Amino acid sequence: MQAPRTREAASDGTARRGPSVPPRLETRPVRQYYYEAERALDASPPSSSSSALTSCLMAAAFLVLAVGGAGVALFILFRPRPPDIAVAEVRLPMFAAGNGTVAFTFEQTASVRNPNRAPLAHFDSSLRVAYAGGELGSVYIPAGLIDGGRTKDMSASFAVPAFAAATPEPPLPQEMAASAAAEQQQQQPAAVAMMEVDSLLVVKGRVTVLRVLTHRVEATKVCRVGVSPVDGRVLGFRC
Repeated sequence: MQAPRTREAASDGTARRGPSVPPRLETRPVRQYYYEAERALDASPPSSSSSALTSCLMAAAFLVLAVGGAGVALFILFRPRPPDIAVAEVRLPMFAAGNGTVAFTFEQTASVRNPNRAPLAHFDSSLRVAYAGGELGSVYIPAGLIDGGRTKDMSASFAVPAFAAATPEPPLPQEMAASAAAEQQQQQPAAVAMMEVDSLLVVKGRVTVLRVLTHRVEATKVCRVGVSPVDGRVLGFRC
């Protein structure tokens, strides 16, 4: 029976080599690989989609600026302005005084100018009269239309009921003669008794700009009217 064979040393004194092992490949770390990939992507030229998006944003910004500039120019050119009011005449066609009270009919005429290019449709306008801080009466002015750049006369009148006012007593004939003689001797004009009433004219309306935009406008004019408490003559007015 033969004994098992054993590995014998080579005649040159070296052991026999076993099966061959393949050489080990060098590998880079995973982090370094992804870092280099990101740097490559960053260094790559921008894509066509990003350049198109930038162009769209620039075009949109230019369009917004153009529309805003056009809107500002149109607002400055067609900016709605309130009407201009100039009181031309104040009259009291009827006047009555007695027992410390007065009653009269108040009439006022004013010129209203439309400074806008578009027509002015006025409505809800009114004329009010007050005395010593209290309102005596009011009247609404009928609605109408004033063309652009044109002027329209507005007249309004209404009856003011009797109210208490500081009115001088009518002088007797003897007193009138004595006062006339005294004036001639002194050669100085006597102070004329005067009662002051306030009038408030309010004009409201609507202006349509470019046939699309509607803007409300309003103008007021306050006048103080001096009235003779004896016969109701208008001694003057200032606005």
